[in-house]
Amino acid sequence: MQAVPAEKDLPHRSPILDTSSMAQSSGTANDDGTVPSSTLEQMQIFVLSASNLPPSPRRRADPKAFVVLTASDQQHRTKGAKRSKAPEWGEEFILLGGNNSTLKIELKGVSGLITLSKKFCTEYLIGTTTIRFKELREMQRRAREDNSDYIICEMQAASPSGPRPSVSLRIHLELSAEPERPLDIAVAKVASARQDILDMPTKSVPTGLFDAATSAQKALEDIGSSKEVQTRFEAAISSVAAFVKMVDALADIHPYVKAAWTALSAGYKIAVAQKARDDTLSELLDSMSTALDLVCRFDKTAMHKDDISVILHVAKKTNECALFIQGYTQTKSFALRAIKGAISDSSDEMARFQKDFQILRQNLDTGAILSLTEGLSGINEDLYKINEGVKDVGRNVDRVAQAAFINQLPYADGASWDPEKVCLPDTREALLEDVWQWIKSAETSNAAEILCLTGVAGSGKSAIAHTVAHRCHKEGILASSFFFSRDFEERSHPKKLLSTFARDLTRDHRIREHISLAIESDQSITTASLSRQFPPLISEPCLRYPFDKSTVFVIDALDEGYTIELLKILRHGILQLPGTFRVFLTSREMEAIDIYLPRSAHIRFTTIDIHASANLADICVYVQRGLEDIGGQRNLEEGWPGRELTDKLTSKSEGLFQWASAVLQALENAYNPTRTLEKLLNETKTGLAPEKKMDEIYSKILQACDWDDDDFKRDYDLIMGAVLAAKSPLSVSTLQSFHSAIPDVKELLSRFGALLTGWRDPPTEQPVRILHLSLREFLTTRAHLSHPSAPFAICEKEHSQRLALLCLTVLNEDLRDDTPGVGYLWRDMADTGIPVIDKSEISGQLLYACEFWMAHVTEFEAPMPPNLVELLRTFLSTRLISWLEVSTWMGRFQPTQQLRAWIRKTLPEESDLLNEELRAHLRMALRRNSDRLSVMGRGEDAVAATREEIELARELVKDSPTLVKHSFVLAEALRKFSNQLASLGHREDALASITEAVGIYQHLAHHLPALFIGGLVMSLDSLSNRLADMSHRKDALAVIKEGIEIYRQLTTRDGPTGLNGYLANSLLTLFSQFSALGHRSDALEAAREAVELYRPMAASYPASYNGSLAGALTCLANGLSGLGRPAEALTAVEEAVQLHRELAIDRPARPSPNLALSLHTLSNQLALLGRREDALVASSESVELYRRLADDRPAVFNESLAGSLNNLSPWLLDLGRREEALAAIREAVGLYRSLHANEPLSAHAGGLAGALDTLSFCLSALDEREGALEAIREAMVLYRPLANEYPDASNNNLVELLNTLSIALSGLNHHEEALEAAAEAVEISRLLAQELPAVYNSRLAKYLRRASASLRDLGREDEAMMVEEEADELDPPKDSDT
Repeated sequence: MQAVPAEKDLPHRSPILDTSSMAQSSGTANDDGTVPSSTLEQMQIFVLSASNLPPSPRRRADPKAFVVLTASDQQHRTKGAKRSKAPEWGEEFILLGGNNSTLKIELKGVSGLITLSKKFCTEYLIGTTTIRFKELREMQRRAREDNSDYIICEMQAASPSGPRPSVSLRIHLELSAEPERPLDIAVAKVASARQDILDMPTKSVPTGLFDAATSAQKALEDIGSSKEVQTRFEAAISSVAAFVKMVDALADIHPYVKAAWTALSAGYKIAVAQKARDDTLSELLDSMSTALDLVCRFDKTAMHKDDISVILHVAKKTNECALFIQGYTQTKSFALRAIKGAISDSSDEMARFQKDFQILRQNLDTGAILSLTEGLSGINEDLYKINEGVKDVGRNVDRVAQAAFINQLPYADGASWDPEKVCLPDTREALLEDVWQWIKSAETSNAAEILCLTGVAGSGKSAIAHTVAHRCHKEGILASSFFFSRDFEERSHPKKLLSTFARDLTRDHRIREHISLAIESDQSITTASLSRQFPPLISEPCLRYPFDKSTVFVIDALDEGYTIELLKILRHGILQLPGTFRVFLTSREMEAIDIYLPRSAHIRFTTIDIHASANLADICVYVQRGLEDIGGQRNLEEGWPGRELTDKLTSKSEGLFQWASAVLQALENAYNPTRTLEKLLNETKTGLAPEKKMDEIYSKILQACDWDDDDFKRDYDLIMGAVLAAKSPLSVSTLQSFHSAIPDVKELLSRFGALLTGWRDPPTEQPVRILHLSLREFLTTRAHLSHPSAPFAICEKEHSQRLALLCLTVLNEDLRDDTPGVGYLWRDMADTGIPVIDKSEISGQLLYACEFWMAHVTEFEAPMPPNLVELLRTFLSTRLISWLEVSTWMGRFQPTQQLRAWIRKTLPEESDLLNEELRAHLRMALRRNSDRLSVMGRGEDAVAATREEIELARELVKDSPTLVKHSFVLAEALRKFSNQLASLGHREDALASITEAVGIYQHLAHHLPALFIGGLVMSLDSLSNRLADMSHRKDALAVIKEGIEIYRQLTTRDGPTGLNGYLANSLLTLFSQFSALGHRSDALEAAREAVELYRPMAASYPASYNGSLAGALTCLANGLSGLGRPAEALTAVEEAVQLHRELAIDRPARPSPNLALSLHTLSNQLALLGRREDALVASSESVELYRRLADDRPAVFNESLAGSLNNLSPWLLDLGRREEALAAIREAVGLYRSLHANEPLSAHAGGLAGALDTLSFCLSALDEREGALEAIREAMVLYRPLANEYPDASNNNLVELLNTLSIALSGLNHHEEALEAAAEAVEISRLLAQELPAVYNSRLAKYLRRASASLRDLGREDEAMMVEEEADELDPPKDSDT
């Protein structure tokens, strides 16, 4: 976490440019709720009493209550009344505002806050409300009509669980004054604006803006008028002009020089621009005054109402210009006006004002006052948002960070509506109109509703759903849509339904922010049950930010993916949504819907009556259009197939669209469409139930195939079976590859292609799918029952098992040593990660086999076919590791636990399939794969691989308990597992894992110390780190001391050993534990000894040990710095950097993370020695290295990049490069947000909080005080849970955040809250200082001084002096002369 400087070290902060007085167009309210002066009125308010106050909080003494009234820039507060349930005041105030002005009423408490040894008074909020002046007056009038003398304003309680307090007021209605004439107000405003410009002090030119102006400082101090200042100032800055101009010319030689001089000369250039703006402002005032004088003279003679209207309009616009000048000149600092002017459009606005007034003068001179152009009337309110450009960057970063959270929500691909599947024009008109009227009724409804459209299979429900979704989308009222389908695994269940809805809802920025915060606070909701997801992802954001028009969810084919849980949510949860919501469902009729979605006030049903005249008319249109399309495609005669056949097809359809669709599809593929149509129509019956009718047409189409051809019969079974049994749709080319014995799969598909889609498209990689769900049900279920000997019936289970055999065959034959991505696990280059392979380099059948072979194989049940066992044996013994490699680079690491469990259960007699050699080989591959997954940043996959490695190691230990190597392997896997879990924030599990590893090593070392002492000490090293992670610092120190003592005993007994590398590494861990406990001298000695051990090893084996020596030197530098020896620290870290540079020479194309880290330390040491520019250079290089590393492996190095940017930002700020500092820390915040969103638990919450802390500091330096407070408040929200869960590890950083919070609150004059934050920091620091006084006494002093400053802000000088005296006792002020 970036350390926060003491308040006295903060850069000078200039006042914020106050935009609150900048008026908008006449007759409208300003941004902050104020109104132009032309409509201001007085309001007399009596604050009488309050009621229903909650009990006073604990740890409070002498409680009182008071009321604060805030309207625009006016604020009044009552005296404190004794805190009770109904305190009384009876005080009178007068406020100025218009009807649309808002009054904020705050009920607050004040009392003593007791800390460990101090007592501070502080304020806290009890309740608040906001109400317009107009509403207050109306409430008072109604009260008088009811014979009441006062009104009661209900308030929102500060505590969600507390009672709602209220305040009683009396509004004196007779004091409302007539508004002044706009022209009179304008004249007064001009006089005020003239004085404002004269008061603008350009005479104090900061040296930070440009050094060449320093000599002009004293001369400028005595200048009085603005014009004189400009004359002298022009001479001062001209001395810089020639120099900068020359530099700019030279800088074209090299872009890096250009960039550097652009930054150095920026201050001068901004100043020049600002000088021009101040001149323009003075000239603008002259133009405005002249124009107004003419208006004033003309005002006395104008008689026509249009002329008078124009004059009033001009006067009001003059008001606006004067207010603009007033707001502009309230920034008294010339330098701050310069900085703000560089990122705003003030100059453009001045030029526009001046041009308008010049035109106005010309019109007035000629007596032509007709009307002013629209250009004079508009002042774009965005021009008053001085730092909007910078804020936009922040908003963009926030959007990126929110997207990182939102993207965690699973999204069902292909589940949305399809414009190609809507109803034909002129069909379903009555039904669609009914649905549309129901949707529109939401605008006047009080409750959300469901409309469920039911109908038999094939009645066209899905086309209606697509049409409804399409129209809602066009009208801008579609919230989301979800089309269930059993053909797609992720759309055959509702697991992704609500998460898909939620992601679509985030098109609204308010809901996006709400949902992202919900995920940030509880990331488990992204994969939680539907019942848990519904409130935070759907109902809560929609209730908080309701839509003002109809909002529609469309769900199609509910019967293909429903669960009872989903039906219960639809029944009860939808009622929680605002009344504007509508849910349109389609489903086949089923018992579950009747039970769980009974008809009620909010659940309506409508059914497609396939025999209704409207439906039959729609079928007629559908059939005619379909036949016309086929006739055109096949070049048939006009009017084909004639009225008789057309009418017969329509009649035979009997209202079933899917039946007609199947016939039309058959005609598209028929050799003789006319004969095929006649045959189908003659052979089909009428009057059948819809399901039987669909079965009949499927049967007729299939019966047309040549079932006497045994080859066709066999090949049909193979291909249709594969289409139905595949876990993911297969393309024609993949089907052909799996069935190479079939001459031409595409030609085969053409025989029964009327029932399939995708096979005829030119690209053979299109997935082949069945025409309709009812076809699957017919072929796999009903065909057997209705046609026992039907050759077209399919057994899906048998074909899934056949695909298992095909997959194993493909894997055994096609997965070879030269297959892309095979063999990388056995190359000795673990840090290269996992190769990136284009999937197009692998055949479709091999990709499918790699992904789904295990799912197909585990569907087998005993008895097993012999060929399966042999195929499996070959695969496990020769292809298993190659498959592991390919599936890993495909992006899907697949553990084999399920397969191994299936083999043990189903093939107990084939135990040799999982022999010891195979398991040992797989275990080793998993270890290497885990290492490479870690390198690639795939932390969860790496953990899964190591978890399986541990399971295999346990099995091997159990099978051969006396074989030492298996126990050693298990211990090593557990040690690595602990490190991986720790990196993901699973601290408790990491501690448990390393504790088990230590136990195993202790047993091994007891019997074979020469072999396993090194491993034992390494595991103790890891255990020490895990204990430190859990804040068990003293235990962590004791453990690492034990490990080092073991080394020393070996050295004493056996003389120098080969374990010095292990000892040096443990000494560095000892350094960390001593440092954490504040034992700085002991820490320094540990680091020094580690350096001494590494030096001779590095001299003998530089390639192996120079990196380790450099790491030890970096620790030594930190130890020396901690003891106030910065020069020696710099020497050590410079040597470390040089060593890392030498190592990097051998690999110039690959940036070194160790070099980046050492540069990070170097920058800190240089800064401590006052070498700020050098510190910036080192920090910038560190950022650049981490950026290159993160570009290659973002999952691994984005955190380091964020940390380096967090380090860079203060150095940029310190050197006056504020915008660059802000950009750097915003980037860091964005990176940390993404990391925090994508990692479980709170792995990156601390880093994000630290970056927000730095962001707050930077925004404060830029006078963005509101933004600074917002940033540090967010940091506190993030860090509080960490501090509560791990107080010992987190309180050190928490107090820094509290200190920053106190500073930010003080900057906005929230002095009571600032004191409360400072008091909490003091309270926590006292506890820390009691435990480690050497470390925390100086910090406690800093926080006491912050509390002292807050007390002074509140006028409590005596208490402030007392607190400051305590701070001086702990940390005496440095002698200014030394």
